[in-house]
Amino acid sequence: MNTLYLDKYIYGNPVSSKYYLVLFVLWPFLAFLVALADYSHKEAKKVVYVFLIYYGATTVVDVGYYIDAVGYALLLKEKSILPFSDFFKIFSNLYSNSDSMDVLEPVLSFLVSRITTDHRMLFAIFAATFGFFYLKSINLLHRRYLKSPNLDALIFMGFFSLLLPVMAISGFRMWTAMWIFLYAAYHVVTKRDMRYFILAFSAVLVHWSFVSVCGILVVYFFARNRDIIYIPLAIVSFIVPYLIAPFLTVISLRMGGVFQERYDMYSNEAYASGVQDQLQEAAWFMQIGNDLVMYFLLFAIIIIKFRFGDMMKGKTESNLFSFNLLLLTFVNVGKTVPSLGGRFQMLFFLFATMYVFLFFVKKPPGKTISYLTLVGLFPMLLNTLIVIRQGSDTINAWIFAPGLGIPFFMQDINLASVLF
Repeated sequence: MNTLYLDKYIYGNPVSSKYYLVLFVLWPFLAFLVALADYSHKEAKKVVYVFLIYYGATTVVDVGYYIDAVGYALLLKEKSILPFSDFFKIFSNLYSNSDSMDVLEPVLSFLVSRITTDHRMLFAIFAATFGFFYLKSINLLHRRYLKSPNLDALIFMGFFSLLLPVMAISGFRMWTAMWIFLYAAYHVVTKRDMRYFILAFSAVLVHWSFVSVCGILVVYFFARNRDIIYIPLAIVSFIVPYLIAPFLTVISLRMGGVFQERYDMYSNEAYASGVQDQLQEAAWFMQIGNDLVMYFLLFAIIIIKFRFGDMMKGKTESNLFSFNLLLLTFVNVGKTVPSLGGRFQMLFFLFATMYVFLFFVKKPPGKTISYLTLVGLFPMLLNTLIVIRQGSDTINAWIFAPGLGIPFFMQDINLASVLF
């Protein structure tokens, strides 16, 4: 009885905007935590979004680290001395033999360079863009969770949000494109809403490589749920992916131009050797983290489909299962090209986690945590710790301190240097 009263009090008394404003000024991180606990309400969602932008504005960019964020900061300074007429070259050279094949990041960087060379403004805009689609995607799950709240669903929703959090803006192009595509593809796959094709294809303007998964989305849209074909393809993709690699080379040659150049760059032996060296330098737990998540999600999907198939016969669940099979096939084949399959494996993780989450919001909640969740706790926790460790190089430690704007007046110090 007390629990019911407490739930009614919490959901019937959302924190007011004025309270959030005062709390955010006094202690932004605390306001963020309170907003997460109160996320069902519009005011709380706004606070979470504003905090993501605040995070972007305080991002630490250390030239000692070889990450995309450093390149964005350096290019911002280079673009500041260019005449405004160079802005139109971004579009005139689109998908030509120039170095850049993307649009959004060059446009944002160029426009910001007209105002300042301070990377903090650029990363605040990055966070605003990334955060918009990030939260839109999380809200897809959160709305379903509110209809059937339970601990298992909450754990998978949390894991979904931590697979690719805001720290990923250090690689803005790829990971922003991923959230854009995921949000759009979800509507195309589950609702067959063709309007979202426009948004899905816009991901190509953020990162060129999404032309490949856009093709996969088109194939699925017209082929629909052909599991009798998709299941054998997915199985074969684990066994003979390298037999298909020559066909990728032929496709790149036929497309020609910059697509051929990029494929050659990512598939040459020197690049592959460099990627392998990076993997060897990584800690053991970072090497097996992705593998454990992959094996767990595959295990969970198989168990759910073949043991609880009757529960997952709805249109949304069936469509998502079939698309996951097609996406898994692409990921396995894409691993023949370093940085292609590996990057899009994250997209599979997100869609697969969505499928498992949908199972738990449909399954009648038990008295204890599900055995599927128990099996996945270690892989999910390990992956989350890896994500936080990797992101800690750009997290400003001062963002956790009381007082709005404190990070702007203190010397930058990343969280990694404090904790590790």
